[in-house]
Amino acid sequence: MTTGKERAENEMRQLIVKTRKLIVNEMDSCVDWIDDEKKKAKKLLEQIEKIQRQWQGIDAKLFNDSRDCCDELRQWIKHLDEHRKGLLNNDDRMVVNTLDELGRANEGFQRSRKILFFK
Repeated sequence: MTTGKERAENEMRQLIVKTRKLIVNEMDSCVDWIDDEKKKAKKLLEQIEKIQRQWQGIDAKLFNDSRDCCDELRQWIKHLDEHRKGLLNNDDRMVVNTLDELGRANEGFQRSRKILFFK
């Protein structure tokens, strides 16, 4: 029969393994994927921090690993945010570039664009 401390340590080990697997994923260019990965990372971070708060007597090495894991998750979340922001900035630039190209190709579109966007 396992004690509460042993169950908490086992759960912590499983969460650390999940975190390592999550962070190895390469970045995708889909904003929905980034949002999903961010949700997963935040959930893992919350679960690990909860165990750290509730079971302060867990093995020191495991606690240190979990603390490092939390730092990695925070960095991963930050990296995801930066990647998402970069993708959206690129999308905005692509729209503007496309509008500029259409304007150069079609004089009527250029006049309409000036009316719509520069009032």
